[in-house]
Amino acid sequence: MVTLARESRGMTMGELAAKVGVTSSLISKIEHANREMSEERAKGIASALDYPVDVLTWREPVYGFGSSSFYHRKQQSLPQKALKQIQAFVNFQRIRAKRLSSALDLDFALTIPSMLVEDYKSPEEVARAVRAAWRMPIGPVQNLTEWIEAAGGIVVAREFSSAKINAISVWPPGESPFFMLNTLLPACNLRFSLAHELGHLVMHDVPEPGQEEEADRFAAEFLMPSREIKSQLRGMNLTIAARLKPVWRTSMGALIRRARDLEVITDRQHTSLRVQLSQKGWTKDEPVQIPHEKPTLVDEIIRVHHVDHAYSSSDLADMVGLYPPEWFELYESRGLRVV
Repeated sequence: MVTLARESRGMTMGELAAKVGVTSSLISKIEHANREMSEERAKGIASALDYPVDVLTWREPVYGFGSSSFYHRKQQSLPQKALKQIQAFVNFQRIRAKRLSSALDLDFALTIPSMLVEDYKSPEEVARAVRAAWRMPIGPVQNLTEWIEAAGGIVVAREFSSAKINAISVWPPGESPFFMLNTLLPACNLRFSLAHELGHLVMHDVPEPGQEEEADRFAAEFLMPSREIKSQLRGMNLTIAARLKPVWRTSMGALIRRARDLEVITDRQHTSLRVQLSQKGWTKDEPVQIPHEKPTLVDEIIRVHHVDHAYSSSDLADMVGLYPPEWFELYESRGLRVV
């Protein structure tokens, strides 16, 4: 937990040691469990990291990039320090959500199933099976976040320290499926990334070759079912892509790629349309914006704690290992505050 707390603040061992007034070697020994912390030393480390000292005694497991439970949709490589900070940030968010929800008897109408690709022949068939299991209406998914929350998934939208990671999912044993979205990205990109992460949790018990392509194929079929969208993609050009974007709530780029994958356009036409997107500067900032989906489950859990259980905001901050100012910033900046 010392490591997690330090990395969540974006600090190196040397930087923490300097703030505490000890050597980097001592911090390393503490983090590797080769030296026990005195109560006074723990208070000093916690103060330097701006966390209550109790956080350093938590026993929750920590999951990292590349583990069997942790998937991330990454645009390009990041420095190790930045990756560690995001990893720590997400783990803390997951642990806090678990602590907030564990005291409540939550009941969900749906579940996130496990469906291996080899049993369903293709990721597309898995996507169709999930939609059928959830009894989803034909056509576009109006609010993907609502469906995942109805299935017991905890979705948290936060601004990451970098835009190079879109979304992260983790489903540890005995916990709720957890999804974290980077609000630095456009809403349509996040919806596809969320569907991609859902595909991982449904299809992949352990990391395996080709899983990223499978998750993309799952997401494309889940959000843009071939039977309903194929006829709408005929004659694909930028005008059609822009018109379909608010209907299907996916990016113009994803719609153009879907047209190619469904063989409505050729590879050459696909390349030409991608070049046109680039020339107009639309590969990063497309026209026709759609609003971000807003997760509500964690907010509702907090509301129940306040209204039904009479917890104050300070009580809840203690529960999740934060001081009240950071609790307000992360969880109640736009909502109910009960001091």
